[in-house]
Amino acid sequence: MMAGSSAAIARSSEQSSFAVCAVTLLCSVFLQKIALPGTGGLYPVNLFVFPAVTAAGFLAGRLEINTAAFIWYALFVSMGAVSAALSPSAHVSVLSLGFLVVAQAPLVFRSTSTGMSYRRILELLSSVGCVTAIIGVVQFAGQFAVGADVAFFLDKHLPESVTVSGYNSLIPLYWSSPVYKSNGVFFLEPSFFCQFLAITLVAELVLGPRALRLVMLAAGLLCSYSGTGLTMLALFLPFYFLRHGHSRLFVFAAVLGVVLIAFGDMLSLDAFTRRFDEFSDPQSSGWARFLSMFRVLQDVVFATDLTFWLGRGPGTVQEQFRLLSFSAFDPTWGKIIYEYGLLGAAVYFRLFYVAVCRGPRGLRFAVGYTYLFLGGYLLNPSVLMQLAALVVWLGREAVEDGREFNRKRDRATKATDGILVPGLQAK
Repeated sequence: MMAGSSAAIARSSEQSSFAVCAVTLLCSVFLQKIALPGTGGLYPVNLFVFPAVTAAGFLAGRLEINTAAFIWYALFVSMGAVSAALSPSAHVSVLSLGFLVVAQAPLVFRSTSTGMSYRRILELLSSVGCVTAIIGVVQFAGQFAVGADVAFFLDKHLPESVTVSGYNSLIPLYWSSPVYKSNGVFFLEPSFFCQFLAITLVAELVLGPRALRLVMLAAGLLCSYSGTGLTMLALFLPFYFLRHGHSRLFVFAAVLGVVLIAFGDMLSLDAFTRRFDEFSDPQSSGWARFLSMFRVLQDVVFATDLTFWLGRGPGTVQEQFRLLSFSAFDPTWGKIIYEYGLLGAAVYFRLFYVAVCRGPRGLRFAVGYTYLFLGGYLLNPSVLMQLAALVVWLGREAVEDGREFNRKRDRATKATDGILVPGLQAK
């Protein structure tokens, strides 16, 4: 009787802990574009949903404070206050510091569940990713059948008062093209869509790749015509193939490559390939996204001892962008160093290590790399929600569950030579 009661309590705890992560993940995807009414698009609704779900999980006993993460978070916030007080910039923003306090606070929590299933999180992510991939493909194809006005109905018809501002959701394949890149309907930009599908593809590979799902995700990635998520996959896939690759996976990759080459013109793949030259062009988006911040830091932050150690202050990272002779971008890692200096960056990266890098292996690289290098996501609640739901909140038990799952997955993939079939997946 007691054993049955304990098992029921454990199941209830696991279910509710999973629900907290699931709600957070779903809101991070499907509420990305929605702003709080009356804020002029400046306040994403997820900026309030994220701490609200966190508070609910904490009050319900499903989340607890990670003491080590909280200490580093408090120290980083304190250094942010010092940086704001001593900033030599006229563009320092106390509001930006307030956003930081709210948006980053949920990262100091973790799950209290002793039975959180890592596999359930991966399955949820894979399912959500495949659904959004199908939506993205339908959206891309739909603009040829019913017109862009219908295919991109949220971007065309959502009132500005409830739309998050500052993002370019409608991006043509190339200059003056009448065809738009797919943004998956719900994502802020095609790059956000691409990055999410890339993370989902990693989850599917960790689960044990299923051919149909890989095809769906590949189709969604193609329709996004964005390269940001592909840079993460370019780093992840070689290590994955070396460790887990089997002949079927290589055959699948080869067939996909042949199809892309054969139908490259029809699929407008030059929208991808022409971007390889961007890394040598200071006026291109590729150079701006990945290389420009090194120049900005050297010319501005590292010019004086004060800004070298404490940065230019919260909210200042774009203060000189319009004055530069090259295109510039503020990825998360660069924004942290620019605004909070080397001391602040050292503290924050320690917080990141404690909160993220001790999470379950598999998704932590994909999500962590995306967060740090593929966008200015320090204050972006939707990306932070994915970071929390997929890595930070899973707790120690999920880490152990992830390790055990990886071992079972390796045995299952050997039995099926790389691509799993029903009945032989890791149980």
